[in-house]
Amino acid sequence: MKNTKTVILICTIGLLGISFSGAAQSSVFGLYQSDRKLADKHFEEGDFQSALNLYNGSINKRKSSKDLYLRIAQCYYSLKEYKKAIDSYDSYSKEGDLPAADLLNYGEASAAVLNYRKATDYYKKYLRLEPKNEVVAKKIWRLDNKQYLYEDSAHYALRPVALNTTQGELCAVPYKNGVVFMSNREPTKIVKNVNASVSRTFYELYFSETRQDSIATSSTPFQFDKAFTFGKGLDSKFNTGPVAFYDKEKKVAFIATSHVPNDEGKRTLGLYFAVAKNSKWEVSSSFTHNSEQYSIYDVTINQDGTIIFFSSDRKGGYGGKDLYKSELKNGLWSSPQNLGEEINTPKDEAYPFLHNNYTLYFSSNGLAGLGELDVFKSIVKSDGMDEPQNVGYPINSSKDDFGFLLDSAGTHGYLSSNRKNGGYDDDLYEFDMDLQTYPITISGVVKYKEHTWSEDTQLKIMPRGKIYLVDDLRNVSVYGSVSDAKGNFSIVIPYFSRYFIRIVGAGGDEHKASLEILKYRKELSSYEIVIIKDLFTK
Repeated sequence: MKNTKTVILICTIGLLGISFSGAAQSSVFGLYQSDRKLADKHFEEGDFQSALNLYNGSINKRKSSKDLYLRIAQCYYSLKEYKKAIDSYDSYSKEGDLPAADLLNYGEASAAVLNYRKATDYYKKYLRLEPKNEVVAKKIWRLDNKQYLYEDSAHYALRPVALNTTQGELCAVPYKNGVVFMSNREPTKIVKNVNASVSRTFYELYFSETRQDSIATSSTPFQFDKAFTFGKGLDSKFNTGPVAFYDKEKKVAFIATSHVPNDEGKRTLGLYFAVAKNSKWEVSSSFTHNSEQYSIYDVTINQDGTIIFFSSDRKGGYGGKDLYKSELKNGLWSSPQNLGEEINTPKDEAYPFLHNNYTLYFSSNGLAGLGELDVFKSIVKSDGMDEPQNVGYPINSSKDDFGFLLDSAGTHGYLSSNRKNGGYDDDLYEFDMDLQTYPITISGVVKYKEHTWSEDTQLKIMPRGKIYLVDDLRNVSVYGSVSDAKGNFSIVIPYFSRYFIRIVGAGGDEHKASLEILKYRKELSSYEIVIIKDLFTK
C-alpha cells in the first residue's frame, strides 16, 4: 500500500511537471505572438524604435526568426542606422532572397556608409526585378561617374557654424542683422514640452545676431552672438519652423504643428502666415490647403508673397514627400500643383528654396546623388521645371544635406547637414563660393563670313546688328542691344539659365548663336560671334 501511494505520487508529480512545461511553452509562445502583434502595429504606425525593441526581444523567444531579421533591417533603415540595417539584411539573406524594395534599401544604406561599389551592385539587382525604374538607373550612372560631383569643390568654403550644440540645429534663414534657425536644444524655461516619440524637446525658433569684427578671420568671417528664442506670436506648444521671410522681412510664412489632433489623435504640420507688429508677430491667416489628413513640412515664398513652393505627403503624389506650387490669385491660394515626375520621386523631396525667383533648390533622397538627402537645383520655367542638377560636393555628402539657402548675390549661404557624429545630429553650416553670379555683363564682337566654301579666311565686321539675348528654357527675349560700327556689342545676362543669341543684320537677315557662360566667377574673355551667312540662306 505504501509502495502504491508512492508510485501514484511520483506519477502525479510527473504529470504536473509535464503540465507546467506545456504551460510555460504556451506562455512563451503567447508572449511572442503578443509582442509580434504589437511590434507590427508600431511598425505600421511608423514608430520604428518601439517596433525594433519588440522585434529584437522576439528574436530570443523563437528559433525561426528569418522574417524578423527582415523587419529588424527595415526598422534600422527607417531609423537611419544603416550599418545595423545592412547586418540584419545580411542575416536575412542567408536564408532567402531580399524583396525588391529591400534590395533598393540595401543599396541606399550602402551608399550612406560610403560603400558605393556595393550600392551599385544592389541597385543593379533591384533593376533586374524592376527594369523600368529610370531613377535607379540614374543612381547607378551617378555613382559610376561621381567624380563630376567633386569638380566644384575648390570653389566652395564650407564650415560649421558656432551656434551648433549636441542637439539639432537646422534651416538657418537671414533676418535683419542676424540669422533665425530651428533647434530642439534644452530650453531655458522651467516648463518644457517633450516629443515622446523621440524623447527630445520640440523644435523652437532661435535668433542670433551676426557681425564681422576684428576677431573674424578668413575661415570664420562672421561672429555669432548667443542665440535667444525668437518669434513671439509664432511659438507653438509643439514644433515650430521652418520659416521664410518676405515683403522686406515684414511678413513670414512658417510651419507649425496643429493645436487640434485629427480623429486618430495625431497632429499634422500646417502652413501659416504672420505679420510683424509692435515687436511681435501676429498670425494673419492659415494656408487654405492645410489638412488634418496630411502635413506641410517646409515652405519657400517669393518676395511678393504670391508664389509658394512647399513639401507635403498629401495624397496623389509620387510617394513620400513631394514638392508642390501654389499661387495667390485674387486673394485665394490656388490648388497645389505637383511639380511632376521631373522633380518628384517615390521617395522624399523637401526643403525647397526659391532663389531670385528663377532657381529652385531642394533636397531629395530619390534622385541620383552621393547618398541620403542631396541638394539639387532646377530652373523654374513658365511651363514647369527644368531637369534637376545635383549641386555636388562639398554641399552634398553621403549623409542628409538640406535646408540650403543662398543670398541674392549668390556668394554666401547656409546649409543643414548631419554629416558629423554618425548622422545623429543636425548641424548648421555656412559657405562662400566663387561660382558665377548674376547679373553679369559680357562683351564681344560680331563678325561674318559670306560662304562656307570661300577660300578667303578673313572675317568681316557686322556693324549695326540687332542682338537679342533669349532665354531658351522660357522662350523669351530678356535683353537687347545693337552692335556699333566696329561690330562691338555688350549684353547683360540677368540670371542663371540656358541662353542663345539672336542676331538680326542690317539687311533683315536673322542668325542664331549658342552662348556658353563661364562657370566660375572671374574676368570674362571677350566673345567673338561668327556668322556664316550661306548656312541660313535658302
